[in-house]
Amino acid sequence: MIDNHQYYPTPEALSIKAWETFKNRQFVRVLEPSAGEGHLLKPRPFNHWQKIPVDCIEIDISRHPILRSLGFSVVGMDFMQFKSGSLYSHVLMNPPFADGAQHVLKAWEILFDGEIVAILNAETLKNPFSKERKHLLRLIEQFGEVEYLSAMFAGQAAERKTDVEIALVWLKKTSTFEEELLGNILDDLRRDQASAESLAGDSQPVHELALANAFIDNAVLMFNAAVEAARRSAFSEARAMRYRKMLGQTLGELNGDAAVKSTQSTLDWVKNQLYTDYSDLKDRAWSGILRSTQVTSRLSSAAQKRLESDFETIKSLEFTVPNIYGFLQGIIDQQGDIQLSMVCDVFDLITRYHSDNTVFYMGWKSNDKHRSLGMRIKTTRFVIPGHATESYQNDLSWESQRMLADFDKVFAMLDGKYEVAVGLESVFRNHFHALRTGQRISGSYFDVRYYPGVGTIHFFPSNKTLIDRMNRLVGKHRRWLPPAETKAGTGFWQQFDQAEKLDKAFRSEVSKHCKRDGRRYHFDPFWAFKYGGESERELGNAMLTQAMSTVFANHGIDPDSLLDSDQNGVRQLDWDGLTDSQLALAS
Repeated sequence: MIDNHQYYPTPEALSIKAWETFKNRQFVRVLEPSAGEGHLLKPRPFNHWQKIPVDCIEIDISRHPILRSLGFSVVGMDFMQFKSGSLYSHVLMNPPFADGAQHVLKAWEILFDGEIVAILNAETLKNPFSKERKHLLRLIEQFGEVEYLSAMFAGQAAERKTDVEIALVWLKKTSTFEEELLGNILDDLRRDQASAESLAGDSQPVHELALANAFIDNAVLMFNAAVEAARRSAFSEARAMRYRKMLGQTLGELNGDAAVKSTQSTLDWVKNQLYTDYSDLKDRAWSGILRSTQVTSRLSSAAQKRLESDFETIKSLEFTVPNIYGFLQGIIDQQGDIQLSMVCDVFDLITRYHSDNTVFYMGWKSNDKHRSLGMRIKTTRFVIPGHATESYQNDLSWESQRMLADFDKVFAMLDGKYEVAVGLESVFRNHFHALRTGQRISGSYFDVRYYPGVGTIHFFPSNKTLIDRMNRLVGKHRRWLPPAETKAGTGFWQQFDQAEKLDKAFRSEVSKHCKRDGRRYHFDPFWAFKYGGESERELGNAMLTQAMSTVFANHGIDPDSLLDSDQNGVRQLDWDGLTDSQLALAS
């Protein structure tokens, strides 16, 4: 639980003073373990005309977008669980006053070599009643210094004011790297705790519907083993460079005939190399989770792309079991939105390219100033163009197969199933020659006929209920249909249900009022309604609405019939929705 009473944004003057407290001005990478909204980080200095890289940890996820907008990377939520401190040359912190000692000791524990500047409640040091406070005092006596400051949070610039006295602590942790560089330092490194047998022992089959616990635990074990191996490699390379420097240059280097190899072996080089290797391994590890069959097998290609668009944010987080579960929980929390976006993607694909795929109905009248027509997909047949193949080809293109796979996933989801029994993708893969010769082949949800020359696929829905379900879900989302809690009269639902039956009369009425040049409209209201600019859409919508009103009048339909005179026929939106369990993403 986030304690906002512990959140005291650092005033600008104190932030500047904290940065100035660092004695080593060669900033490699800085960590802020309790970043808040970034107040302490705003005065960060430049390094070679570029602002130094800063990573943040912040427990309040609502503040993460603010930190990223300021140009900082967010690498975690709980600093007390953070382990990757060896990457940083400096730690700058204003921890919660009540837990200041524990936070500074944690920073000291994970830091490999570098400086710590911490803003603490002075009472933390002046009243050392706990073992943590006593330990911190000993560290300051041996490796640092402290300056006591008054009224730093009491000025006008302070967002939250308090008269508490603070302690500005500086600590310097020096590794024994240089001393051990010529020794057998690899023997002193921590051994990998995970053997090959333990990593593979509890692994799960790849056909699992969700990411099993063992899969996640093993992924983290493998990642930690890889990081440890990279750490050893960096140390070994530093030793090798030191030995090369001791041996001296080659004759070719001395004579200028060969490039001089770098003999750099400083701590900064090791930290930079560790950061490069660590970032690469973290990228690979998160990619493995993101692209695992268990996570993405239920997502359409467009939904996968939307998920991957957030990858830069995802991969900045530390690769730990809690962060992985947090990522998966985020997907689960967004499950309804993901499902809806997948349905809308397929709906838009069907309605985009072929005008005969859709019929229109009068949208729900939410107010007098704005009313738009609604669209629904025909339950009899629709056509998707753009899938031509040559005579020598034995299958559709990869893009066409992805489209069919998306259809399979979405309609299985609408049917409440994890996967389709006989999908469109398998129909084309197993019966491609028969389809090329004009045969009509059946799948679980559609019969299909393929015309390879013109590149059209004709879909004949075998389960009209699923098409109706898609139409109602999209209609509700786009406010063409009334909200679930709103009752509509019989006239509204009559025109919705009879949209296909009335389509011919509707298009005939539109033609009466549109000038044509042969088969073409001078102004096509259907095109304008879908693709035109704002003024064109308004004109197109007005013309189509007028034509539809005329058709309704001719058939005795009043979509706006008053509920008072129509109580026996009213009904709510007949949509049973999708349950959360119908898109398994994580266990």
